[in-house]
Amino acid sequence: MSKARNYSAILLILASGLCTAQQPRLKMRLAVAPIDWTYADQWNIPVGFRQGIYEKLLQKLLGTGMFVMLEREALDALLQEQAIKAENTGQDQRGKIVPAQALVKGQITDFTVASKGASGGIDVGPVRIGGSAKEAKVGINVRLFDVDSSEVMLSETATGTAGAGGIGVGLNIGSTYSNFEAFEQSPLGKATTTAIDKAVEIIVGKMKKEKWSCKVADFDAATKEAALNAGEDAGVQVGDVFEIHRVTRVIKDPDTGAVLGKRTQKIGTLKVTQVEKKLAFASLTEGEAAQVGDVVMLPGS
Repeated sequence: MSKARNYSAILLILASGLCTAQQPRLKMRLAVAPIDWTYADQWNIPVGFRQGIYEKLLQKLLGTGMFVMLEREALDALLQEQAIKAENTGQDQRGKIVPAQALVKGQITDFTVASKGASGGIDVGPVRIGGSAKEAKVGINVRLFDVDSSEVMLSETATGTAGAGGIGVGLNIGSTYSNFEAFEQSPLGKATTTAIDKAVEIIVGKMKKEKWSCKVADFDAATKEAALNAGEDAGVQVGDVFEIHRVTRVIKDPDTGAVLGKRTQKIGTLKVTQVEKKLAFASLTEGEAAQVGDVVMLPGS
């Protein structure tokens, strides 16, 4: 093999290693609540448009390759159980195991086309007609919650803007609000896409700093086999070795009851023996027993 080919092979190996570092095999489990449109309710934006924008956010998060998205039925259960509210204060959560590490809540804070340094014109819904220069602006406040502790991990606003000079009434008021494809090509649509892209960047940036984990969903004491609430879709593979950690102490704010922090202790080690789409089975290789709700994570996390 020539030196050139040797160098090419080395570069391919290095590139492969970089890709692995950037795209971890184990995927975080993320729940994304429907976007809160209260701010823009006065403009009667069609439900289909709101759903389309929500789906766009989901697809862009999936496109990062970092996340498994919680299905709608499980998300509804999560919200109904108020897993991010004050009741979740570190008490025994058996029977309330939620297959998500974090919950995303987005709220529209700006959805306008406004005159930019131009006089004249009138406001029609979110659109100002008659100004010579306009700018579409969309703001989405992104809040990220720790599902177990109800802690607000992040609160930041993603803003998108797009030039809107020369946009006619028909496109903004008529076709835009009756045709989602037309809306996406409009200044408001482009500003929305930019805001969503920035929101995804914010979420990814925060979640990259978090440690991957799942939980013990069931344990058979006779066979010392644990069932984990993460499977093939989360990147779990046969042969994976994980540590089991148990919460030994919960520290709460005496005034609000909110969880401020936890102490955990390693109680054992598991080796995955079987993987299904959303479930994995693992044998206890160290320790006496596991219990529902124990946290499973990578060694050394």
